[in-house]
Amino acid sequence: MITLYGAATTNARKVAIGLAELGLDWVPRHVRLDQKEQHEAWFLDVAPNNKIPVLHDDATGITVWESGAILTYLADQYDPEGIILAKSGAARYAAIQGAFFQAAHIGPNLGRLNEQLTASDADRNPQMMALFYGECVRLTGVVQRMLGDGRPFLAGDYSIADIMHYPWLKAGLDHGFPALLDKPIVTDWLARIGERPAVGVGMLAF
Repeated sequence: MITLYGAATTNARKVAIGLAELGLDWVPRHVRLDQKEQHEAWFLDVAPNNKIPVLHDDATGITVWESGAILTYLADQYDPEGIILAKSGAARYAAIQGAFFQAAHIGPNLGRLNEQLTASDADRNPQMMALFYGECVRLTGVVQRMLGDGRPFLAGDYSIADIMHYPWLKAGLDHGFPALLDKPIVTDWLARIGERPAVGVGMLAF
């Protein structure tokens, strides 16, 4: 049995989408972030960085944390047909490249911008807000270029690159982020990915 430790967050939804795409049986273990459960000793034993998601696979005895690493593990272990990650060649590294880009840039900057936008007036820093907003505008432009020339997916074929980006950019779209609203190539991609049955399942997993 596969256990996914998570909650209703963008990063946990990435893994839930991957599990659904591969048709795997798994059980959710809801980590109660509002109760600071992620800081408890039992959770730190499986996730030293006290962050969700974490996946444990009874079949192999392997525990993996960090969403990109988890999706790569699932692809290597349970995806012989390359549904979410090509087994070799340029397509594999294009997908991994896209996944790393999301984890290193899209997630952190959109997350920090959201923290500033939702902060109280006393805690809001106009300079930091402008910095993160400007960087998010730039990064969504990168995503637009990745989809240029009519490419349907971020790395050529559907892959972990699309899965990694979707929950974050969908959240930005839902919150009316202008840098997404004025990029129809990106919003069309979001609509296309959102139509996948496994994506719908994964987005509602927690």
